[in-house]
Amino acid sequence: MSRNLAAASAAVFALAAFADPVLAQDAAAGPTPAPENWGVALARDARAFHDAILDSHPGPVDVENPGFNARLEAGLATALDRARTADSHEAWYFALQAYAASFDDGHLGLSDWAGMGHVWTAGWPGFLTGLRSGPDGERHEVVFSRDPAAPPEGAVLIGCDGRPAEALAGEIIGQGAGRWSLASRRAIFASTLFVDQHNPWVRRAEHCEFQVGADVRGYVLTWRDLPNAVRDEGFAAARSPRFRSPIELRTWSGGQWIGLGGFNGDPASADGIALTTLQAAVEARAGEIRDASAVVFDLRGNGGGSSAWINALARTLWGEAEVRARAPRSLAVDWRASEKNIAMIEEYRVLMGSNPEVLAWLTAAGDGMRAARAEGRPLWREPEEEDAPLAPPAGPTPMKARTWVLTDAGCASACLDAVDLLKALGATHVGQETSADTVYMEVREEPLPDGRVTARIPVKVYRGRPRGDNETLVPVHRWTGDLSDSVGIEAWLAELDEAAASR
Repeated sequence: MSRNLAAASAAVFALAAFADPVLAQDAAAGPTPAPENWGVALARDARAFHDAILDSHPGPVDVENPGFNARLEAGLATALDRARTADSHEAWYFALQAYAASFDDGHLGLSDWAGMGHVWTAGWPGFLTGLRSGPDGERHEVVFSRDPAAPPEGAVLIGCDGRPAEALAGEIIGQGAGRWSLASRRAIFASTLFVDQHNPWVRRAEHCEFQVGADVRGYVLTWRDLPNAVRDEGFAAARSPRFRSPIELRTWSGGQWIGLGGFNGDPASADGIALTTLQAAVEARAGEIRDASAVVFDLRGNGGGSSAWINALARTLWGEAEVRARAPRSLAVDWRASEKNIAMIEEYRVLMGSNPEVLAWLTAAGDGMRAARAEGRPLWREPEEEDAPLAPPAGPTPMKARTWVLTDAGCASACLDAVDLLKALGATHVGQETSADTVYMEVREEPLPDGRVTARIPVKVYRGRPRGDNETLVPVHRWTGDLSDSVGIEAWLAELDEAAASR
């Protein structure tokens, strides 16, 4: 696919995150009534989720992923087995969520759990833990307690009921959160380890051992209701503070600072408007930015969206030829040629057809997918890019500044693409280890039959992407403090930049 059409497709498919209009109307009309039988509802939704994946996801026909279908069928079998005894909203919800999480794919899953009319309750044993890192690795440490008989704050969990701490967390939390191998997922969800969400498919802890100073102490847990206010206070203590970088261009002690806290692909969104303004500012001050001592690309709080934004900024600063020569590329891109995916393309023709470049891409994609179906091919491959140079341009890049890219653990999807691109252009990665994604991309949404949840189905697959499935990006320099401490981070980066300048 040509560079221009690639940019067009990125702009189009950033719209895939929009809420389904039917679900939005249902949610506005009021909560969805409870089904007569939660087990029947679970079986129906699980089969529909399975069938949507089978129909439209590249995985079932992906010869490079021979284990996908086994996972698809095993997850359905488990959900159907649980449907035999499911008798509550929690049983329905947690069984479906576990099925979605079993794919370990941040793009494949369920969302918009809206309009359910369910009142969530929870229990706890009088204390909560948070995940803390130290010289010996991660530990689940008591960070919040409201019970004198509970383990004190600072106590470190050894295990419960014969299950070591991390195995316990993987069983109770990981099977619903998915991608438990990622530090970012563990950091986000670990604070719920001692919150009983009435999930009937896991066994809550009853007897635990903690390291308290030099002693190992055993505790029999007494579970009781967890008030929302206490829960929120405990979570605030358990979780590391999060920070979302403002979308802005400003100066700092080392030079220029480009805040990129989001990549929403809709130009009319708040982020889209801010990003459009930022792009104009970068274009107007491109010379000043290129000649600065250092430039920081601050991606804290950026969970993805459209990579078109970072591509445009990079071309402005490094030049078209440099970006084209150094940008990471996949060998090919294959799209699942299903009728529903083709219908999605046609819907976008109506939404985006006023842009000739986008319309050309949509027409080519729709025609290509239809031709693939007519020929009995389940995948349509994008035409290869023909005009990319194979070597860097002869002249030097106009970008003279040292560049830094700052991330947190939530960096995913298009944020990861941004880090890949900036590193290829010479930036040094700092901050926290990122999240990760798979090679399956571009989401189509499909409501499930009972009207309570929407399936999110990736419809294309990258071939030969340099970054592998669920491969995180690890910074050269790690920030171990509070990521919302912008003053401290700027001082830390100034020291790193001074050291880099002296080399």
